[in-house]
Amino acid sequence: MSESKTLPLALPLVLVADANSESRARRTHQLEGRGFRVAVARTPFEAIVKASWHLPDLILVDASLADGANEAADLLSTCPATAHIPIVRLRGGRRLPRSCWSVGLGARSGG
Repeated sequence: MSESKTLPLALPLVLVADANSESRARRTHQLEGRGFRVAVARTPFEAIVKASWHLPDLILVDASLADGANEAADLLSTCPATAHIPIVRLRGGRRLPRSCWSVGLGARSGG
C-alpha cells in the first residue's frame, strides 16, 4: 500500500514493481482510485522481498526494472510462496490492461 495510507486489509493488494517514479505514481493512483491497496517496489530485489512478505493478490512488473524484471518475475512465479500470485508484465508506463481489474483480485479469506 502507499506508505502514507492505511486501508482495510480486506481490500485486494496489488504490488506495483516499476522503476519509473511517474508511471509508478500514476498506476498507484489508478489502483487506489478503484479501491485497491497498493505496495510499490522500485527494484527487482525489492519486488521479490515485498511480494514474499506481503503476498499480494496481483503483481504488476514494468519493463522499466531493466534486466532484472524478467528474472524477478520468473523467480516469483516459481517460488512456492508466491507462485499462486498472478503476474502481469507491463511495458513503458502504458495504461493498465483491463485484465488487471479482475485477475486474481477476489477478497482474501481470513485476512
